[in-house]
Amino acid sequence: MSDFLRLVGERLRMIRKLKGYTQDQLAEKTGKVGMSKSHISDIERGQRNISLTTLETLMNALDIDPSELFNFQKLDGVDGIHEKKLIIDIHKSMLMERGLDEVQYIVRTASDFLGTLDAKEANRRSKKD
Repeated sequence: MSDFLRLVGERLRMIRKLKGYTQDQLAEKTGKVGMSKSHISDIERGQRNISLTTLETLMNALDIDPSELFNFQKLDGVDGIHEKKLIIDIHKSMLMERGLDEVQYIVRTASDFLGTLDAKEANRRSKKD
């Protein structure tokens, strides 16, 4: 299963829920194409590789444009995203839109933060012993 399919599926699921639709309701809104609830479920879980036509049908049913669908920054903190690699991919996507100076600053800041956490953990362990 592709990480990209999972990102798109998770984003579609989030938008569907924000719009207040169940999978059945979204299936009905796809019109003549007539997607089933299980088809939509497979897409949302990243289990189905879909065509651009299918993606366009879903975007029309949800009344969204590509920029809204592919804004993976909004996935941060969404319930259901527990896999470390997926979260890292989301952050990578966010960083790719930034300039080199900003990315370097973020990496330094993250490194400093992780160093602080490691030092606190080492201090806590040494106090236990």
